[in-house]
Amino acid sequence: MTTQPVSPTRPAIRIENARSHNLAGVDCEIPLGSLTVITGVSGSGKSTLAFDTLYAEGQRRYVTSLSTYARQFLERLPRPEVDFISHLPPAIAIERRNRVTNARSTVGTATEILDHLRLLYAHAGTMECPRCEVPVQPGDVGAVSQRVADRFAGQAVTIGAALAKREGETPAAQRDRLAREGYTRLLDAEGGISDLSELSAREFSAARRDGLLVIDRLAVRDGPGEAARLSDAIHQGFAWGDGTCHVVSRDRDRARYRNAFACDTCGDTFAEPTPALFSFNSALGACEACEGFGRVPGLDRERVIPDPSKSLAEGAVAPFQTPGGRRAHERLLAACEDAGVPIDVPVDELDPDTRDWLFTGDELWGGIRGFFVRLERKRYKVQARVMIARYRRFDPCPDCDGTRLCEAARAVSLAGRDITEMLALPLAELADTLENLSLPPAAEERIVRVLADLRARVATAVEAGLGYITLDRPVRTLSGGETQRIQLAAALGGTLTASLYVLDEPSVGLHARDVARLIGILQRVRDQGNTVVVVEHAPEVVAAADHVIDLGPGAGHRGGRVMAEGPVAVVRDAAESLTGRALRGDFDLVDREPRPATGKLEIRGACENNLRDLDVTVPLGQLVAFSGVSGAGKTTLVRSVLVGQLRREPDRGACAAVLGGEALEEVVLVEPEPPSKSPRSNAATVTGAFDPIRKRFSETREAKAHGAGPGWFSFNVAGGRCETCEGSGELVVDMQFLDDVRMPCDQCLGTRYRAEARQLTWKGLSIVDVLGLSVDEAVARFHDERAIVTRLTPLVDVGLGYLSLGQPLSTLSGGEAQRLRLAQALADGKPGTLYVFDEPTMGLHPADVERLLGCFEQLLDRGASIVVTEHHTAVLRRADHLIDLGPGGGPEGGKLLYAGAPADYRDDRSPTARALHG
Repeated sequence: MTTQPVSPTRPAIRIENARSHNLAGVDCEIPLGSLTVITGVSGSGKSTLAFDTLYAEGQRRYVTSLSTYARQFLERLPRPEVDFISHLPPAIAIERRNRVTNARSTVGTATEILDHLRLLYAHAGTMECPRCEVPVQPGDVGAVSQRVADRFAGQAVTIGAALAKREGETPAAQRDRLAREGYTRLLDAEGGISDLSELSAREFSAARRDGLLVIDRLAVRDGPGEAARLSDAIHQGFAWGDGTCHVVSRDRDRARYRNAFACDTCGDTFAEPTPALFSFNSALGACEACEGFGRVPGLDRERVIPDPSKSLAEGAVAPFQTPGGRRAHERLLAACEDAGVPIDVPVDELDPDTRDWLFTGDELWGGIRGFFVRLERKRYKVQARVMIARYRRFDPCPDCDGTRLCEAARAVSLAGRDITEMLALPLAELADTLENLSLPPAAEERIVRVLADLRARVATAVEAGLGYITLDRPVRTLSGGETQRIQLAAALGGTLTASLYVLDEPSVGLHARDVARLIGILQRVRDQGNTVVVVEHAPEVVAAADHVIDLGPGAGHRGGRVMAEGPVAVVRDAAESLTGRALRGDFDLVDREPRPATGKLEIRGACENNLRDLDVTVPLGQLVAFSGVSGAGKTTLVRSVLVGQLRREPDRGACAAVLGGEALEEVVLVEPEPPSKSPRSNAATVTGAFDPIRKRFSETREAKAHGAGPGWFSFNVAGGRCETCEGSGELVVDMQFLDDVRMPCDQCLGTRYRAEARQLTWKGLSIVDVLGLSVDEAVARFHDERAIVTRLTPLVDVGLGYLSLGQPLSTLSGGEAQRLRLAQALADGKPGTLYVFDEPTMGLHPADVERLLGCFEQLLDRGASIVVTEHHTAVLRRADHLIDLGPGGGPEGGKLLYAGAPADYRDDRSPTARALHG
């Protein structure tokens, strides 16, 4: 181990004997006010040290400052396994786990920029009547009095109110009541004045239809007395006119005012601009048609008729070929006979009106759409819901044009834009708009602090490399790296000082061009007086650190030790450090000859998001890498268009066609998320190895004597599992106002099993002991059990042999989760399968990347095809075919810059080409 201790005069966080998970008594120091990088091979214990030790202790100390109710659980809440941590500031964690899939979550809500924009529009926006295109203004007495004073300044006016009939009151009774209360005059439509006492009941009834009750006649002048008289008259006018007051000048200039937020011209009323009006998560602001989702479900015609070369008689309508649709198929054929529609002609040869008729039907036959309307009435049945989901797609809401907000919210503008137009601006353009925003002095005084905070948050998001992203973009459509930077922008957008920031691989998803900008953000946060701790593999980030802690030498039980600690130079010179070798360039991979293609996929006219009518050819049988700066359109083209079209997903990206899909047996999307987020899933269950393990235990003499079958050794069913925690190994305490507190079960001590099950052994091991074995150890122990070894070997091949069989998948890092999915692909891989990876090097040390590429070679040797979206130059150089998009992100991207062998790519416009040959 090579270390250089922190200067004794410089304060530092000191960690002594950290033992959580695979940490082998780690002692280290983190200088306060520094940028510290914790690095090492995947699985060496980086996240354990940063999050499960450092941040967990900071979180525990925070909870000790809370109420007695919270503190009563602390004795049962386990501390991190560490002897001592000193000088620990308040901690904030920015992790990559738990990606948002909620359709309501957008970039605006995730960064909290939308919250500030809503305040800005509520206090400084101007509402315009959609019908009359005139400003809608407040209707309280004070506001109306000011508007009357401005319009009729220096003129003599009559304040009047239209008289409404009252139920049960005769005209004569109303006339007499007015006279008793001191109102004696009516103003007719011609401007004449009538005395109520001189009008008969019939004349009064006729006069009140078009006339106004005269409240007061006055001259509009400056002065406190005149202003008070005007306000009182308007107040009385609202009272007598059911909320409507009229002002008439001598030259018959007439104005009508409502005691509400309403249009003075047409009288339409609107909700007053409040922050809730601009929220699609609020009933006040959400579009009623789509309930704030911005899209409405509809029938996917391409799924309903997947093969239009078939005729109706041959079963072209897919849902009618199911057991529940047979009667509908018979009705369809009968309706075609009545309507004269041929049933033996391919559907694509029918005229457009006839194809529309198939869906809409007529008075006698409800059409395919009618079939699904009837299914909607049976949504209480599982099979009906499955059928609806199978043939559904989502289209932009026609009422709000996909903006999610109601008409009233869209009627408020600021700087010539409503809030939906502001949300549709790329963040870089939004930053310029806000910087140049000019407001009236009164409005600016109200929102000066909001505007300053808003500008700071948008600027931080742009610095984080998100300048091409719009605030209305759903978070679930972002790549993993973009999601991480969203969290980064939200956390760093404030002005905290003297805090500890713990970040998990912030460079993920960033092109080499943008990493320098990220480093600048981290250094700026450090310079504000904060301590920044980053778990990272990127050599550029490691090289920019003030202090580096390198863990290793291997993963799992072979890791957890400090290999080198100190400034970058100390780690670079460490002979046994794999990170040192990476900093010295020892893992730079060389180019190779491309494999021959076995076929091709053709994407025609891709036009989703920022893609501009793009035509791309994707070779099959090769490793194809899609590259480009963040926001260039890689994820849109690969995930949304290519995979979405091949799988016929409801939210697939728009394009003219994807050709060549018939050559594929299957399309497998390998995402950086565990196959299951349940804490009950682990390496043994997800690989299928747990079934033969349990069967082997049930075949022992002891198990047979106790009548214990395979189910007895499962923690998911009653039998040998602990019934106190129902096999979860932990108890969950509802903290109400905080996250749930989880703690080991007191009965089974976290083992998940009853004592009787733990006593049954095979070759000296209990089922709990087996789940505690690493994959490597299990392969050695069960070497003569082919059914077990076959299922576990792919985990060893992808470098996950250090995982314990019982480790919950929910605790895996993004890189581990992606490699676990790769292991499943190796186990199940078959010729003709297209595997699609999103940032497969995420979470991998440079030393692990070569092993990953070796696994890719195994898949390709089996006849599979691989598509990756990637920034890592080592992977790009080893690709058989490179497709580069750009040149920039957002509106500046979406163009095809290059398609061909990586070694031949030289283009000064492309940041990727410069990174490959730089």
